[in-house]
Amino acid sequence: MGEPVRHNTVRELAVFFAATFAVSWLLWLPALMMQSRGQSMPIVRDLLLRAGTFGPTVSGLVLAYIFGGKAGIRSLLRSMLNIHIKPGWLLFTFFVLPGVSVISCLIYRLIGGKLPQPQFKLRFIPIAFAYILILMGPLGEESGWRGFALKRMLRLAAPMRSSFFLGIIWTFWHLPLFFIEGTTQNALAGFGLLPALFCYLIYTVMISILITLLFVMSNCSVLGSMFFHTMGNLSLGAIPLVFSKSGAVILLVVLCAVTAGFSYKYRKTMFGKEQ
Repeated sequence: MGEPVRHNTVRELAVFFAATFAVSWLLWLPALMMQSRGQSMPIVRDLLLRAGTFGPTVSGLVLAYIFGGKAGIRSLLRSMLNIHIKPGWLLFTFFVLPGVSVISCLIYRLIGGKLPQPQFKLRFIPIAFAYILILMGPLGEESGWRGFALKRMLRLAAPMRSSFFLGIIWTFWHLPLFFIEGTTQNALAGFGLLPALFCYLIYTVMISILITLLFVMSNCSVLGSMFFHTMGNLSLGAIPLVFSKSGAVILLVVLCAVTAGFSYKYRKTMFGKEQ
């Protein structure tokens, strides 16, 4: 890659990350201020929280047009609608993270842990899937994180390195949510802010690695990334081990082991040169 192209790619990424943080945090910080002032406006606060999750996608779409014109928008939209995922990677998309949760659950039970109550009944899984996909992150985030940012980061670095950097940025983008009541991040902060943030960082980086692998192997399908992200959140709701300290540790260890296994199996792809 020529130096001018590399410079332009770095500039586009810097603008994207700045815009994403600005859009999301400017929506989340008022929700935090309302909470600190004791203002009981749950509907307004919830709207601000949901709107903030669309910061990455909104920034990605706008900047795709600014930097690439109509061709840039078309490219991103094609990625968002890319359903050409091989059967094996469809299984990866829908079953890896539920599998992690099930294995963690079995280990937790074997050591005598009492399973927490699911956040929804199993018969409501299709409804929960749609709700999570649209309103709890995947639709609002993946077109930005993967469709815009990761696609450019892979021009600069190998997939594994790109995953780490994006996972770290993705973690700190969530930072205001650790202080806003009613969020998963705030519930985790009950274990202590620094331990919760550290474990969340590990979790997010692991998820970032798995999504990057899927993204590369599915010809840059943002749709696949959305579904994978949704299954992750759905699994945490169906088997909410993260709200137990020992359960959360087990889940994290199993996730790290699974991620390491896939990274080793596809090491030529993940540690190879720029895509």
